Amino acid sequence: METWEIKGHILEYIDETHQYLVDGICVPSITQILKVKFGKKYEGIDEAILKKASEKGTRVHEAIENYEKLKLEDVTCRELKDYKFLKKQYKFECLDNEVPIILFKDNEPISAGRLDLVLEMDKEMGLGDIKRTSTLDKEYLGYQLNLYRIGYKQSYDQEAKFLKGIHLRDGVRKFVNIPINEELVMELVEKYMEEV
Repeated sequence: METWEIKGHILEYIDETHQYLVDGICVPSITQILKVKFGKKYEGIDEAILKKASEKGTRVHEAIENYEKLKLEDVTCRELKDYKFLKKQYKFECLDNEVPIILFKDNEPISAGRLDLVLEMDKEMGLGDIKRTSTLDKEYLGYQLNLYRIGYKQSYDQEAKFLKGIHLRDGVRKFVNIPINEELVMELVEKYMEEV
């Protein structure tokens, strides 16, 4: 179990069950809120294929986290090499990664999650998310990053000025702009709250 203190609240994450608790109360993850709109995203795909893809995605995230936090380099991870290429090409720095956030509504914790990257580019701070999917779903990424942006601002009183998708897969390396749109994602939060 991992634990953090954010805005006077205790956030806990139980890895075995992928469950977040705020002050001992279970809250949905950002991913669970996204299922309201994108729930059937992987319907019809074989479980074994999904499991293998998830394991590869986890490995890429870990390789990037270890590189950024510990300066450890997994030379067997092609996506890490491509990530480093994008850093050099677009001149961004990673300020932090795997950052826990709490999303609040009316000062009440309603969700939690961990965002992939806090970036600095052109002297501005923004957020990034790493994807290893076969195609980059910019709509999903837009909802996800905008929810993280709101939660990051609420959790740390810092406003992200930009959002970026980082697509790494089998030689594909893309650094994509994602529009900021808080209203859109708050509608999704409202819908989730109504359904729960």
